[in-house]
Amino acid sequence: MNKKEIEENLEKTLEANSYEKINKNLYLTKYQKEVLESYHIPYQKCQNTKELLFLLSDIALDEEYDELENVAREIAEWDYYNK
Repeated sequence: MNKKEIEENLEKTLEANSYEKINKNLYLTKYQKEVLESYHIPYQKCQNTKELLFLLSDIALDEEYDELENVAREIAEWDYYNK
């Protein structure tokens, strides 16, 4: 990997993991939004992280939902440390 490739990779990673304000009380990364959209989770309708986590709690513990479970864990951690 040359320097330019490393810088491009870093920029993409930072962009995917930067928090964006969804509404007054809800912030998500671009990656989290993409995962939630791929599972058709209506995160835009949630007023806060607690409401979103409640929606995500209905997801069965199944291997096919590993990515969604990881996103739910990230959201729960963010909520815990930022409240």
